[in-house]
Amino acid sequence: MARQKASTTKYPASSGSPNKPKRKARVSTAKELPSLHTVHQIKEAGKQTHLRAAKTRATYFRHVRQAHSWLGSHFLAEGTPSALSHAVDNSEVYSDPNFKNAFECVPNQCSDKALALYLSWKGFQENCSQSTIDGIRAAFKMLWDEVEGATFRGRWHHDDARHQWEGNLVLSAEVDDIVASIRHKVNSEGAERTHSGAMKKEYMDRILTWSESLCPLDVPLHNKAKLTITRHLGYLACGAVAFTLWTRKVLANYELVKLKRGDVQLDGTEHALTINELNTYFEIHLRNRKGWQKKLDKGMREADLRSNHYKIYPCPNMGKACDAFLHLVFWIRWVELVHLDRPMADEDFLFPTIGVNGVLQPGEPLSHDMVQKWINEAVVGSRIPGTFSTHCYHRGGAQYRFMFAPLGQRWTLARVQWWGGWAEGEHRDTLMRYLLDELHCYENDHSDALRPVSHEADGSFAGEAALARPASTEALNMAHASLTADVASLHSTVKEVHQQLSDMSNLVVKALTSPSTYLARPETVLHQVMPVIGESINAITILLRQLTSCTYQSTIVQPSDIDISISTSLPPHVRPQRTSTHPSVPLRIPNVPVLHVNGTRMPKSDSWRDVVRHWTEGEPRLGLYVPLKDWPHHHRNGKHGRQFNTKHHQRGVIATEFLNEFQGDKEAFLKAYGSAASLGHTKLLKAILDARKRHPRDGERHRHLADEVHDIPSMGRSSNDQQ
Repeated sequence: MARQKASTTKYPASSGSPNKPKRKARVSTAKELPSLHTVHQIKEAGKQTHLRAAKTRATYFRHVRQAHSWLGSHFLAEGTPSALSHAVDNSEVYSDPNFKNAFECVPNQCSDKALALYLSWKGFQENCSQSTIDGIRAAFKMLWDEVEGATFRGRWHHDDARHQWEGNLVLSAEVDDIVASIRHKVNSEGAERTHSGAMKKEYMDRILTWSESLCPLDVPLHNKAKLTITRHLGYLACGAVAFTLWTRKVLANYELVKLKRGDVQLDGTEHALTINELNTYFEIHLRNRKGWQKKLDKGMREADLRSNHYKIYPCPNMGKACDAFLHLVFWIRWVELVHLDRPMADEDFLFPTIGVNGVLQPGEPLSHDMVQKWINEAVVGSRIPGTFSTHCYHRGGAQYRFMFAPLGQRWTLARVQWWGGWAEGEHRDTLMRYLLDELHCYENDHSDALRPVSHEADGSFAGEAALARPASTEALNMAHASLTADVASLHSTVKEVHQQLSDMSNLVVKALTSPSTYLARPETVLHQVMPVIGESINAITILLRQLTSCTYQSTIVQPSDIDISISTSLPPHVRPQRTSTHPSVPLRIPNVPVLHVNGTRMPKSDSWRDVVRHWTEGEPRLGLYVPLKDWPHHHRNGKHGRQFNTKHHQRGVIATEFLNEFQGDKEAFLKAYGSAASLGHTKLLKAILDARKRHPRDGERHRHLADEVHDIPSMGRSSNDQQ
């Protein structure tokens, strides 16, 4: 039954109702409406802007221009093909006047044959890759799809009703056969794998070591050094961020080099962090992430609104090479303080172009060629095998998180898919074969089938079963045999040490119980016994090192388990006594220059050598049995040792300056302090203290004093030179 139209009769308002103002109908004037030509231009501009990505369209146009240039090079000025000078089959096709216009926006009857010729040249003669051939084909398909009227869109076919060929000539049989032939050629020849290798974490560590070797921290910051350091800091920061965010090809998507300072949200607290503050982060907005436009087309969900925002936390456990937080913050501060002398603006590129003169251009992003040049230099300098492109960080970072991270820290495939920006409909084989194919190769690699203990790569994820597998009886027997041999060796060593200690105890007893011993000076007796004690101590040290180096933790030998009872052979008056703070032997720090037995003294210019020898070795002949460096605190301080405090400190200043600051290099030490050392150790001490005031940091005096000449005025011999 038909629906009746409702009555639309309007009745006048009652006299008692208020008069409502009537809305005036808006009448469009001709001035407000754009012309159809303008609307057509808007339509075409919208298609050019949003139908395909700008970088994709630019790449396709480049392929078309190269094809135009190639085809034009085969025609003479009058338009006759230069190839007709030779007898060629089917030459009537190439002599067609329209053949030279085969690559125009509107195709003609020669376009499919011309495109087939061009693809044959690129694939068979220049041996271009399959991806290049596919790119050329896609470029011409786009060119002829966009012809007005959609005349050349769709599958190439013959319309029987219209008695004409229709569709896109790229999809013709001529072009299809050539593309298939090139694909078969590439597959049959087993084309060498040319896609980028993965930038592994250990490679990142090696590159950092190489970079630090070329950029020492103690060089003057002149223009050349500043340029070198800037390039290395920029590459390290760029690599760390790319390894963390898995950015793709810089040329294709500009994911990394298009980052601007405004895309990184820093609050200023990251400059004063400690190692315990690991929950602090900054956020990066990766605006140019691949696949972002597809998500916009499908309709954004609430969960997708953050899918290209990444929170970057400090990662000290991964090492400095892969810590994007550390490198990026340091890089920003370096650019602001050293180059710009101002804070970076939001529109400044995070990785700007660096001129040959070292001047940064914050408004121009880093080029793809420069990034590739950095990668090549780093790989060659670090001696890393393989071929790496700007895609290497994408593959390396994802593989590390999925396969090579420590147990318990590896990511699921869903998290890898989200973090890498892959579409939800991405086929799992694409991820596993294109990005994570090393896992497939690892699990199906049987080259070590003869290995005594298999790692079982094909039976667990990345061979984790080998780490959790219980020990076999054979392995336990091998470990037991090795442990038994080590214990037998330790028993033999203990017997040798016990024999040496027994010999030492007999010597001590004989020396202390001899009647002539009581008339001798204590230091003479100790001087006789000291070599034997030193040999025994060395033997005990070797034993303890062997004990601590034993890899079998199940049988740890404690010092209390070794029964060395030497006290039973000593008389009661020489048994071990409780340690006393009062030294049993008179303390003495010999004066320098040293007085020889024949009554002569060492020259003042060599007195510093005596100071160093007393500090490191002692001199028992002069009553210094314990080297000054080994004196306990109560020997040089307190009730009995206060008299040696100043003297011990002064000798320590001279000795440590030579041993620590100059690493025992006599030539460098004398070059720095030779004029002062020739006047005696007192003048040398004063020169060292003055130098420490000018260059207080470790290593500075060794570098700077070698070029300086200490002008010490000739003075009379001080009384302190005999101390």
